[in-house]
Amino acid sequence: MLIENFSTQFSEVKIASGVFFEDDRGSLKKSMHTKKINELMGQVNEVLCTTSKKNVIRGLHFQEQPHEISKFVTCVKGKILDVFVDLRKDSKNFGKFGSKILNESDKLALFVPEGFAHGFSTLSDESIVVYLQSGDFNLNYDRSINPLSLDVDWHVEKPIISDKDKNAINFVDYANLN
Repeated sequence: MLIENFSTQFSEVKIASGVFFEDDRGSLKKSMHTKKINELMGQVNEVLCTTSKKNVIRGLHFQEQPHEISKFVTCVKGKILDVFVDLRKDSKNFGKFGSKILNESDKLALFVPEGFAHGFSTLSDESIVVYLQSGDFNLNYDRSINPLSLDVDWHVEKPIISDKDKNAINFVDYANLN
């Protein structure tokens, strides 16, 4: 598995490139490898799998200190736009975001470190996204930023967003907290 920096601007965010194989039986996708995962995020505490319909936006989610988590994300069905936002107030990239299209037939996974919010939109009729988290979900530290409060082009028409995310804090208000 090859691990590369997402970009020079977001060198903490990584793109993992593994294997995608397809034949008459179906396909095999290996975009995450235990040794590399452990090097990047330590232990994996949770494995999540979401199914989403077209135009769904999930996020932007994060957990506050001391329960921050990193995520390793891959799309196993359909196509998504995976988005991350730097929330580290002491970072020169605070408030800046990046994105990567992930789909079922690529060999990619995106590593999003602690200190970043994460979300994605479904670009196909349906998507299945699998992600690993470095820590346990903690309701008391779980936070969201309204995904429409940043200038992200989610590539969807008529976004479908949960009430939790619709009612989440706008990024400008978040940026002005302490």
